Amino acid sequence: MKKLPLAIAISAAILSSNVMAELAPVEFHGYFRGGVGMSADSGQQVSYQKHDLGRLGNEDDAYGEIQLSKEIAESNGITFKVNTMLAMASNGSNDWEGTGTSCEFTPAEGTNPDAVSCEDDAQFALRQYNVEAKGVFGGDEVIFAGKRYNQRHDVHITDFYYWDISGSGAGIENLAAGPGKVTAMWVRADSSDSSGIVDTGNNGGKLNVNVFDLRYSGVDLWDGASLEVGVDYAMSNETNAHTGALEEGLMVTAELTQSLLGGFNKTALQYGTDAWGAGKVSGAGIDGSSAFRIINHGVVGFGDKVDFSHMIRYSVGSDVAAGASDDLTNLSIVIRPQYNWNDNHKTILELGTYSGTKADGTDVGGQKYTIAQAISAGSSFWARPEIRVYASYLTNSEEKSFAGLTSDDEMNFGIQAEAWF
Repeated sequence: MKKLPLAIAISAAILSSNVMAELAPVEFHGYFRGGVGMSADSGQQVSYQKHDLGRLGNEDDAYGEIQLSKEIAESNGITFKVNTMLAMASNGSNDWEGTGTSCEFTPAEGTNPDAVSCEDDAQFALRQYNVEAKGVFGGDEVIFAGKRYNQRHDVHITDFYYWDISGSGAGIENLAAGPGKVTAMWVRADSSDSSGIVDTGNNGGKLNVNVFDLRYSGVDLWDGASLEVGVDYAMSNETNAHTGALEEGLMVTAELTQSLLGGFNKTALQYGTDAWGAGKVSGAGIDGSSAFRIINHGVVGFGDKVDFSHMIRYSVGSDVAAGASDDLTNLSIVIRPQYNWNDNHKTILELGTYSGTKADGTDVGGQKYTIAQAISAGSSFWARPEIRVYASYLTNSEEKSFAGLTSDDEMNFGIQAEAWF
């Protein structure tokens, strides 16, 4: 809660600055999703493997971001900008949502009130707070320091971020070099005690990990095609109190983007080694492990009436968990066709399936079938705000996980709004 007053104070100081008043106006950006839903058997709406099966009709949370940005100074052609972002996440179950414990019921007679536990309704976080200096070398390059979203790569329909080292750090991005641009960043990403690491002298038992990211982007290959390549190295910085295996790792990424049918198609290849790199690629990793992932996704249009988005993702990891006898595998396919009746009304389908094997040899898998009717601010796939009425049918083909572990399928019904601005 201490972060909220701090963010408000910072914003007030920015808005009252006479220097800033002479420059560009305050930029106000944001994102949110929220609504209401229920399931046929489980009471509240369930969410199941949305990164594998798709997010439409499969999100049971409320989430929002508010960003304020402002150019606060200009000197010799260099502009200085401050960015702040506050985020909130909750399950959307109550009118008053915040941190701190509170109960809106009276314990039954004979119950010890001190034994009643109430969870926080919401979590707040200062997701971004940084300073950017643009044009230091006379171009479009940006030097930054602070907490920041760092060139995140994601699949929108599954809310899956496959290349993301956001956090507290510093760097330079979009520095012109030959046919493309260079980005170099140093970001802190501490590791918890998950593989025998003991470091009582550093951050409450966590191991200090620093990620060094180097990217080269914007390389034009042929008409409408561009290439981006990058390498991320995670280096542990132990203290004298450290014992156990070091959590290090390397991840290499290559991504080809092709403009297609008024939209785009992207193919990303990623290879990771050891704890950090294999964990980022496969979802699990220890020293000595390795993993590979290929993702193809995009959004294209067929005339004015039909938009189509998809994701195909396959990943495999070797020796990703201590004592495991099998490799980890995952294959996920999600498609989202959309028919635009007019500029504001559309019908959306989202179909997803996934299958795989955990590191312990357990098989996993499931399917999702969603239909939604939406009202949006335009016919584009990306038009927002958008309000959707949806119904989803979810199945778990390997593990019984719905309705109190007694059913392997479930129906969701609900209404959701999503907006970015």
